[in-house]
Amino acid sequence: MRTDVSADSIEVRPIYILVMGLTGAGKSTFISVITGNDTIPVGDAGTMEGVTSEVQDCTLDYRRGEILYEIHLIDSPGFDDGCDNDAEILSRIANYINTTYKLKQTLAGVLYLHDITKQRMGGVGQRNLRMLENMIGIDRWNNCTLVTTKWGCTTDPKGEESREETLRSSQKYFGAMLQNAQQAQMARFDPKSKGRALEILNPLLGHSFAPELSKQMVDPKGPMLPLGETDAGKVVADNLEELHRANGELEKLEKAQAILAQKFNQKVFTEYRQRKDKLLQKHRMQRAGRWAMRAAIIGGAVAASVGTMGPGAALLALEPGYEKIASRQRRKERAAIAKLKQDYKQDSAVATKTRGGYNPDWLEDRRVQTMEDLDDGYSLKSHSTIDVSDSEYSYIEDDLLEKA
Repeated sequence: MRTDVSADSIEVRPIYILVMGLTGAGKSTFISVITGNDTIPVGDAGTMEGVTSEVQDCTLDYRRGEILYEIHLIDSPGFDDGCDNDAEILSRIANYINTTYKLKQTLAGVLYLHDITKQRMGGVGQRNLRMLENMIGIDRWNNCTLVTTKWGCTTDPKGEESREETLRSSQKYFGAMLQNAQQAQMARFDPKSKGRALEILNPLLGHSFAPELSKQMVDPKGPMLPLGETDAGKVVADNLEELHRANGELEKLEKAQAILAQKFNQKVFTEYRQRKDKLLQKHRMQRAGRWAMRAAIIGGAVAASVGTMGPGAALLALEPGYEKIASRQRRKERAAIAKLKQDYKQDSAVATKTRGGYNPDWLEDRRVQTMEDLDDGYSLKSHSTIDVSDSEYSYIEDDLLEKA
């Protein structure tokens, strides 16, 4: 374990990595392994039913040297989930990355997961790749890592190797992104090793880019297009037209077209950003007050205890009562943030006429810039991994653990 970096010299750097792939590719499994969070639901290996229906933000605190990366792994629904159509899912992903863009937060990269046991990549998979390519932008493909999963899950290892080579070389699969001047990377995921999974993230940690989708939809200097007129949205729109001609499902087509016609709702976003800032300013003042009160109680007790425990004991007796008051205040703060998130989700759903509305995770202030920003209900704990021995990937993870 490294001990040469003091806690007060750590730079906290929040970054965002979007995790995409078809249903059953192992997105939730990847995030569960790499974060160590075994409460994340994962799908049954024997089915293709997706477990992720909403865009979900899962956080990993990962320290390398003097930088603590607050990595937000964005788990997205698969594009062939039976419960949703492509327009709805693309809308949810677009709303998340557009919000990230508007908040001037760093999108470091995209992980696209593919199940290596699949004998072939059908039309759904190829369409998803075309959507991915256009969402990122051809001159930003180096911010994408194409990750193959489920190695060793068949009785034909040579077949798995052959499929990997086909994916790598074929232009209609991964070849276009891998052979471009701004080339993407390719990697294998081993679910038995958190260290190997972290190696997949390492190349993206120094990246920062604006996806083409956000530049087309929400950049003030851009065209401010509705979703369906973006390059990524056109891939979905064209497929919807083909499905309509083949199946004649007019109601589903009209619903999807309504979703694709939506622009990012700047009015709702701005309103809630202002409400968030006002609420968090109040909470930070309360937090500072709690720190000051606790310091006064403990500090006064220590000073009064020099030579005698009489006054010191009296001051320390105040602490339990104060902690009850502080605990109630923290509960009210959490309830206020939860209410703000609920209201935003409902109001954005009405404004955009979408089922889920906008993802409200950004309304919760989880960013830690310095040690002084830590809530008084948290502590900083360091530990090392057990399966990464190469010095290039040696690191210490710092977890923010809420006290019981």
